[in-house]
Amino acid sequence: MRREILIDAYNVIFADARLGPLVRRDPERAREQFLALVVQRMPADGSRGIVVFDSTRDPRPTTETGRANTSYARGLQIVFARETADTWIQEHIRNHADASQLTVVTSDREILATARAHGAAILRVSDFLQLAARRHERARGVRDNEKPQHTSRKEIEEMEKLFEEPRSDEDS
Repeated sequence: MRREILIDAYNVIFADARLGPLVRRDPERAREQFLALVVQRMPADGSRGIVVFDSTRDPRPTTETGRANTSYARGLQIVFARETADTWIQEHIRNHADASQLTVVTSDREILATARAHGAAILRVSDFLQLAARRHERARGVRDNEKPQHTSRKEIEEMEKLFEEPRSDEDS
């Protein structure tokens, strides 16, 4: 069974310093930027991401059965819950065949309690938002470790020759 990552969308959006203010001015743009952020933070292990929005915050009308899931990218699904996102996420956790295969991204206390009670993993919103910075730091650390720690004598001699040679008129 493939791991699922359930994301309480507006819980994350309002916690983000850039997206929180944007969602009040331009909700559609904030959602698009948020989805791009989620795609960047999804693990490369084939986990399935499910982003859950409250449909009550979406200006488009809901249907009797709620909105259909829409594929976005890299296994990411977007759900506009007919009920609240909190209710949808809690029901999904309760009804999942193996909740230990779930990771829930939220800071909502009730969702956290449900996740703990059913054995789902928890990733707090603040930690989720810092994932990209941590990945960038790790990548930079790898790059820095790949750089030579010192310059060899041969490299120094080559540089000396290069900088000692007089420039010809064609070079100016």
